[in-house]
Amino acid sequence: MSNVIRLIIITAIFIGFSGCATMTIEGDVPKTPKSKTGTETVHGSYYNFSWQSPVVLKCDSRRGLARACYHTNVVYALVSTVSLGLYVPQTVQWWCDGSPQDDDSEEVYHPGQ
Repeated sequence: MSNVIRLIIITAIFIGFSGCATMTIEGDVPKTPKSKTGTETVHGSYYNFSWQSPVVLKCDSRRGLARACYHTNVVYALVSTVSLGLYVPQTVQWWCDGSPQDDDSEEVYHPGQ
């Protein structure tokens, strides 16, 4: 009987650890302490069905996307499993470059002038 309980506990631990995941996407722009950051929870599904349209936020003008991280946890994985993939929440965090790009770095070429 104790072997069965031990197996159940070990299985629960493995399932719990596999439920936490983070995927990071790096951009060409370096992340600095002045980088603007934002977080949003996206509600979707595995069947290309969207519960709500995600808000499309852009970085301020002339600022690039430095990094985006997608997070999931044990609760999100449990909800996804119980709903058979109809409801899959995921948290997204992003950082925008903290310094605007210079417009004066290159001259504009005008042919024939």
